[in-house]
Amino acid sequence: MRILLTGCVLSVLSLPVLAGPPAVAPSPVTSQNETSDTLPASLLQISETEAFSRYVFLVDKEKRKLTVFERNGEQIKRVDEYPADIGKSGGNKTKRDDHKTPEGIYFLEQRLTQPQIPFSLYGGLAFTTNYPNLFDQREKKTGSGIWLHAIPDTVPLTRGSRGCVVVRNEVIKKLADYVKLRETPILIFDNVSYLPKEDHEKKRMELNAFIEGWRQSWEQQDISKYMSFYDKDFKAPGFNFDSWKIHKSNLKSKYEYIKVHLSQPYIVQHNEQLLVKTLQRYESDKHVDYGVKTIYALKSGNTYKIIREEWAPFSEKAVAAAIAKDNSITAQANQSQQ
Repeated sequence: MRILLTGCVLSVLSLPVLAGPPAVAPSPVTSQNETSDTLPASLLQISETEAFSRYVFLVDKEKRKLTVFERNGEQIKRVDEYPADIGKSGGNKTKRDDHKTPEGIYFLEQRLTQPQIPFSLYGGLAFTTNYPNLFDQREKKTGSGIWLHAIPDTVPLTRGSRGCVVVRNEVIKKLADYVKLRETPILIFDNVSYLPKEDHEKKRMELNAFIEGWRQSWEQQDISKYMSFYDKDFKAPGFNFDSWKIHKSNLKSKYEYIKVHLSQPYIVQHNEQLLVKTLQRYESDKHVDYGVKTIYALKSGNTYKIIREEWAPFSEKAVAAAIAKDNSITAQANQSQQ
């Protein structure tokens, strides 16, 4: 593989379906400083599904630090934090060679070591990201090669990068243990906001209600209600808003019933952007499939509108393991209710 060094590198709770996308922010909450009693406002839920990463990296550009969070049962807990360097220029990256670190929701995609990368520039290890992501592309941002990488110990961690997030060699070795390629998110903010745990839980439940409302309207084949969750500029591979509505209407006339099961999803935000990632099992009287569903949405008034959906099939082995785990969880829940 040729690497171009162009950069510096659910089982969701059953909730009532509303007449349209439910409001997800009925009342503003005040962000607070990071303490043992607060959680990052952008990191709302880490999926318990083993197919995804149990860790998330948060980068605070203002404080020049990278913090690792992990799923701990149904809770989110801080694992550790490390000093980090960022782009030489301040602000959010918008174009190639502006020497700014982008701000948004990204994923770590490839692991690079020597001889793929020179040690003098990138230290012993680097991880590429998917910048520009879908949200960046909508805003016509340019540039590439934004990485999380190390630098030699002889180089100051304050010199400024060409846009990458940079840590020490001993740190990136520790971070590597948390990385599941193409699954571990790295959320980059100018400044990370924190919420009291009770406000964080309220916000998490509101977004779960939004996702559940979408799922129920789909499963009930209520096309009007279902399409109310979508933005008029919605895109999916091979579809736009109008053709998506026609497609779903055609399926309604074809299938006697459908069932949609979602694993507990990842829920992460960046300002007006929302990304949801879940394992989805779709069943009808004529068709069954299982795969990873990724939903991209943007804030619209007091709710969100879906701008894109992506689906990728999951392996049969992984499907069997996930279904077995779901059945086990269901059985344990039933026993606890008896």
